[in-house]
Amino acid sequence: MKVLLINGSPHADGCVARALQEVETTLQKQKIETEVINILNKDIRGCIACNSCKFHKKCVFDDLVNEVGPKFEAADGLVVG
Repeated sequence: MKVLLINGSPHADGCVARALQEVETTLQKQKIETEVINILNKDIRGCIACNSCKFHKKCVFDDLVNEVGPKFEAADGLVVG
């Protein structure tokens, strides 16, 4: 089992990061694989409903969404902070 933890806060070491660390520690004690993805100030465009992702399996905007998309598909769980 694998769980993705998404830190959407612009503060790398803030309260959200600390809360996600606690969740990650608890999951790892249960032998659950984890990965933390820090969004921080990375470029992510809004969806323009072009449906390109439906046919090409990736966004027309080459940003963090294309990098993280396969990780979402492989994950069994998701925690967003």
